[in-house]
Amino acid sequence: MRILILLFFSISLAFSFELVLNSGREESEPFAVLHAKNDEPFTCMQKINEAKLFFECEITGVVNNELKNQNFALFDLQFQKEEQKIKMFIFPKINAKMFNLSQNIYEDKELSVLNSHRSKGFTFVFSHQMTSHHMDDGLDFDIVFPHETLPFVGALDLNSDPVIIPQSADINTYLRIKSEFEKGNFMQVITDTQNAIIRYKGSIFMSEFMLYKLRAQSEIYTQNPSIRDQQSLEKMIDEIKTYTRTFTSDKNYAEILHIMLKTYIALSQRKDVDYTMSILENELPKNDFTQLSRLEYADYIYHLNEKDRAIKIYEDIYFNTDNLDLASRAAMALARDYLLNHNAFKAREFTNTILKANASYFGKDIARSLELARLFYTIKDYDISSQIYLHTFSKMPRIDERYEETLKNLALSLAQNAKPNEAKRYIDLYLNEYHDGKYLDSIKKANDEVFFAVGDNNATLLHTRYKDLMKEYELKDESIARKALDEDVKLYFKEKNYPAVLAYKNIIEQSQLPNATKFLEMAAIEELKANLKKDECIEAVKIFTQFSIYEIGQKIENKKQMLACLQRTSKINQALEYIDKNAHEDSIFYHLQKAQIYFDNKQYAKSIALAKEINDSKILKSEEEEFKAYYLQFVSFLRLNHYNDAIKILQILESFPMNFTMVEAYDELISYARDRNMTTTILTYAPKAIDYQNYKGINLFSPNLEFIYLETLQKNAEFDKALELLKDLVKLKLSPSDKARALYTRSQIYESLKDTNAQKQSLKECLEVSGSSNWQNLCREKNTLLAN
Repeated sequence: MRILILLFFSISLAFSFELVLNSGREESEPFAVLHAKNDEPFTCMQKINEAKLFFECEITGVVNNELKNQNFALFDLQFQKEEQKIKMFIFPKINAKMFNLSQNIYEDKELSVLNSHRSKGFTFVFSHQMTSHHMDDGLDFDIVFPHETLPFVGALDLNSDPVIIPQSADINTYLRIKSEFEKGNFMQVITDTQNAIIRYKGSIFMSEFMLYKLRAQSEIYTQNPSIRDQQSLEKMIDEIKTYTRTFTSDKNYAEILHIMLKTYIALSQRKDVDYTMSILENELPKNDFTQLSRLEYADYIYHLNEKDRAIKIYEDIYFNTDNLDLASRAAMALARDYLLNHNAFKAREFTNTILKANASYFGKDIARSLELARLFYTIKDYDISSQIYLHTFSKMPRIDERYEETLKNLALSLAQNAKPNEAKRYIDLYLNEYHDGKYLDSIKKANDEVFFAVGDNNATLLHTRYKDLMKEYELKDESIARKALDEDVKLYFKEKNYPAVLAYKNIIEQSQLPNATKFLEMAAIEELKANLKKDECIEAVKIFTQFSIYEIGQKIENKKQMLACLQRTSKINQALEYIDKNAHEDSIFYHLQKAQIYFDNKQYAKSIALAKEINDSKILKSEEEEFKAYYLQFVSFLRLNHYNDAIKILQILESFPMNFTMVEAYDELISYARDRNMTTTILTYAPKAIDYQNYKGINLFSPNLEFIYLETLQKNAEFDKALELLKDLVKLKLSPSDKARALYTRSQIYESLKDTNAQKQSLKECLEVSGSSNWQNLCREKNTLLAN
């Protein structure tokens, strides 16, 4: 920013006092230079008040006009009027230095050191990089510049270039170009900027003219492969190089390099692409245009079969950037990759993140958004597809050549997504705007589908009419009533209103209508699948039972979930029957479920036999399935009090990788051993379970495991181990009762060790536990005894 301040003082002798301020940025740091000049000498001095540096200048003369104090980014300027003089105070906000301009450093060939505070001109420099200069005592001689030229700069513009404003029409031209670019009229922008560059030579907007021309060319020639050509792209490279040479410290440097990178990508010049990318990463690593360039680069190498490297770039930016648009762009690329690799779940995850956090981005990146929407439409995910089309279309200018096709796709995706009212809106928009459109047939077809699919007045009237006909002709003309039933069921099914179809079950079965019966069966299957998908087991089992005659359980894909629902709702006989019908599809899975049912129903011998059969089977099994079968044998043997057989199976289980089911097995064994006072078993297996829980940081079976183990350690007088165990136990998030129990147990151990002080401390902590319990009562009784 350049600010010019002219202050004219009128006194008896004609003279003027002038202040000129230049400011800018160097290496991303702001600086300012303030020049103070007067026709007559005046004084300026550097002073310090309360450890703060400031400058005070005194100018002789009478001021007629009002002087206002000014606050700038790097310093404050204040004036104080006095009789026959004015005082000016400069308060720096950063490092500053004053220079006496008595000597003309450009014209004088010899310069000497000046200590005077009086001059016709002073310059004040404000910069973070300004450091105090220490003068050593030593040789003092004049500096001679016998061969130097005499430079003149004057006021500078935003790019630190001399300001030349031959005319003001360039301002309006610049504003018109900016507006056209925002409307997406890129060809007009190119034409206007080229004319402006020729017409307004030396304009302060020259860098903006060149920049907008490059931006528009980039939008046209690097985005759309169908209209790019070698000559245009190579000319763009020359213009970019001219820009970087002309505006060396331009704030848009990163964006210019970004455009250069895209141009080299369009030219398929890999070495130049890599070189430009390296400049951005090395010189401007944190700039948003550098990250955007990395995304362009990733897109480029992705299509060169360097997909793994490209994915790493996408993921790095997605997980590390604070810029929502950059993260959204990366997420779109990842979603596209997942769709191309048939992983719709992950693609939806990334896309839904954009829709929730930055949905407007789809309107900013139209080409990639349309591609992503098309891919989702291909896999029939009309919900996400329609949302992307909607956000993209809302920001698409009417002059965009993709406008008609996008409008068509938006209407079709909404129609497929069972959003008929929204779909109708865009269908009507298309029909109004394109009477002879390219996609008129598709739109008319969608219009017909929407008419029959929506629950609008027409559909409601149809259903009402069908019901009236059934009632009216039930006795008069059965064929009409049956036809009305057929059509009503068909329409309900077409609307996917399956509960309405199922409500006709008794009437359909009595009428024995082939079409209605077919729709009834299909509706039951769809409703069963829907309830299974929503994990509504009660409803799923209800439909499964009601329509068992149709064998709908055999006509769904997710049979394993159906079995799980039968088990969860305790339909044991139906579950066993369902297992027998489907065991041929996955005998290991279904037989494991059957063994589990036997175990749950205390048929332990059957569970052991079936589980052993699974383990002995030569059918390929997963490690998890193998483990599950041995586990069922182990717990069944314990239930049957076959300890030795159970221990043999346990030794096999211990050969598998440790997991929480194994901890559950240890818990079963330890509880079994406690009931039978089997000290050695507890001492052997309890530490294994406790150690694994502590290792994983998940204490599923605590504190029951620890309390059983503690009791055994106390009985065996292994007090040191017990105290170590208690250290970890009291750190857990225990209930007040369990916390009191642990502290009471610790006090007992200290009592056994005759450590009265430690015993008292444990009892004290026990009594401080919030909430009352029997264990706390024991602590209170013991504490009273010790006190007495």
